[in-house]
Amino acid sequence: MPVRIDRSIWRQPTLLALGGLLALLLQACGGGDDGSGGGNTVATPVVDLCASQVALRTSLLATNPLVAIDDAAILQYGFDATTAPGWLMQPAISRVADVQAANAGIFMLADGFERAYDCIRIDGATRVDAPDGSRQSVRVDFSYRGTAHAAWAYGNLPGTCTGGSAALVIPGSGDNQGSAIVDRQPGNYHLGVLDALAGVGSSYVLIKPNEDALAWHNGQGAKLSGNMIWNYHVNRGGSYSVSYLVQAMAFTKWMKSCFSRTVVAGLSQGGAAAMLTALQAAPTAAVVAAGHSLLFDQLEYAGHSQLLSVPGYAALAKRDTLVSALGASPTRWLFAWGRADSDVYKVESATGYTAGAIDPLANVDISIHDGGHVFPVAAMQAFLQSALSP
Repeated sequence: MPVRIDRSIWRQPTLLALGGLLALLLQACGGGDDGSGGGNTVATPVVDLCASQVALRTSLLATNPLVAIDDAAILQYGFDATTAPGWLMQPAISRVADVQAANAGIFMLADGFERAYDCIRIDGATRVDAPDGSRQSVRVDFSYRGTAHAAWAYGNLPGTCTGGSAALVIPGSGDNQGSAIVDRQPGNYHLGVLDALAGVGSSYVLIKPNEDALAWHNGQGAKLSGNMIWNYHVNRGGSYSVSYLVQAMAFTKWMKSCFSRTVVAGLSQGGAAAMLTALQAAPTAAVVAAGHSLLFDQLEYAGHSQLLSVPGYAALAKRDTLVSALGASPTRWLFAWGRADSDVYKVESATGYTAGAIDPLANVDISIHDGGHVFPVAAMQAFLQSALSP
């Protein structure tokens, strides 16, 4: 039986719309009848849902040669945030061409994101440490729709894949949150998540593009502005958000190949990312802390630094879609909201609007806690102890 934690919320029964979900899946795969009403079926071409996107990607990213460009004049306003202290993997950026190459290197078309996990092929995992030994990371090489990519996370590569448990934390919004989590930075809003994961064998913290050790920096302690990243992707049919979400899925896919039990966890934007990742990757357990609300169906208050142009994300703000997706998931879920939080999530904790819709599901646990915009450490520990039990 699922662990029930601090359940002082309003509940409301809900119906699963699995029939509609299955119908949509059949349509996507070319199934169903021919619409004639006679019950006859017609042969439809099999669509390769993971077909290569190399040609289109190449066309979209092709550039014209620039003549006598003043790189310094263009880039003088391009670096507006501070890099994380210590290890920086990327070479310094000094040309516009370097910015274009950095964006192109992670570019992924948003089309087909809803089935991204099945289109990821893991090519290997490598341990990569900072030269001074201050940080450890794992690089997972993978291919997606015909193009080679890599996903990075702070953590240690196991000597052998012999089972056990592992967790991936997806940082929320803000500069260099991954290193802040690893360093247990006092005052950081993620503080406590590694304590909550203490019972998990191996913990990893995703390194997003242009964050932490992967910063696209100028060599002088500043990293590239998101204003030179977000629109570039969206206007070409991609999304920075999609790129890092697929990276998170790839890292989770590697974890599942190496560990018997897996967890994906996130807070705030990281919570939304954890939900989107886990719905496809199907880890053993997932934690979504202050990361989702059915109220988003009516109002979203967010800038371009939040999840942007992610296919299928808005549909999860529909009650029936969310309930169907979670109900069909083999994952154990913990959704949490804090009474001392603000805005939408404070409303959630007070009304149980989203909790009331998903609480009846056997694989969903709810924590309405007295904290703010934080991970509910004690609730997570109890939930994971139950969810990861052999």
